[in-house]
Amino acid sequence: MTEHQRQAAERPAAERYYAQSAALDAGPGGSPETALQEAINEGARQSWKLISVTKDPTSRGVLLVWDTSGFFSG
Repeated sequence: MTEHQRQAAERPAAERYYAQSAALDAGPGGSPETALQEAINEGARQSWKLISVTKDPTSRGVLLVWDTSGFFSG
């Protein structure tokens, strides 16, 4: 095994999915819907596809799961 092959094997592959925590605790004058929309817009600006939303059991927010590189149809 060459040095280049040894280094390549230790390097982790790029991840396809990304889980983002979105806090729905709105500050003064805000709303949970606005906070959620801002999180969705953030992922959309990066051309990610939203594939799942679930309640975060550890906070008063949600987890957004994004597909950051794959093709999504539907």
